[in-house]
Amino acid sequence: MADNNDNVTEEKKEEAKERVQEVNLDEIVKACREKDEKLKELEDKIFELKLENIKLKEQVRKESEILSREVERRFLTEKSKLLREFLEILDNFERATQNMDESENESRGLTLIKTQIEQFLSSQGVKEIELEGKTFDPNICEIGEVIEVEDEEKANKILKVMRKGYYLGDTILRTAVVSVAVPKNKDSNNGGE
Repeated sequence: MADNNDNVTEEKKEEAKERVQEVNLDEIVKACREKDEKLKELEDKIFELKLENIKLKEQVRKESEILSREVERRFLTEKSKLLREFLEILDNFERATQNMDESENESRGLTLIKTQIEQFLSSQGVKEIELEGKTFDPNICEIGEVIEVEDEEKANKILKVMRKGYYLGDTILRTAVVSVAVPKNKDSNNGGE
């Protein structure tokens, strides 16, 4: 009977072990599922944060581009103002050198200063608008004087540049003031006939 008791006890021990293993296995599976769910939630959260990070980086890039364009625009505006003032000085030098004899020492000095200003303006991207003999374009020049001409082919042509116009890069820094040819009115020549 002792053997029977030992066998019963052994069987009970084995059954208990199996139940413990089943319970432990169920708990382990349950714990793994919970961990998997938690991991999935964390992965979803990481994905959302990555998307948000990408959106924020794109927003910062766009705002940086806008700011950069605004700074460039303001810089060009201020540069244009300053260069227009230099153009006025250049105009004054040109008028002064035109009214002086070439033999005078002052004339040579003024011419050198004028050349230096022209070189400075050129280095800043300023270039003169070539207009003489071309067709009048109200986008780049203003009419300062109208001259009636007989020749129809000269009509709407620029005869003389009264004040030079300049580009700064591709934009107009200052419009020119010009004399424009217009055809003579034939009625005024015939005495109203």
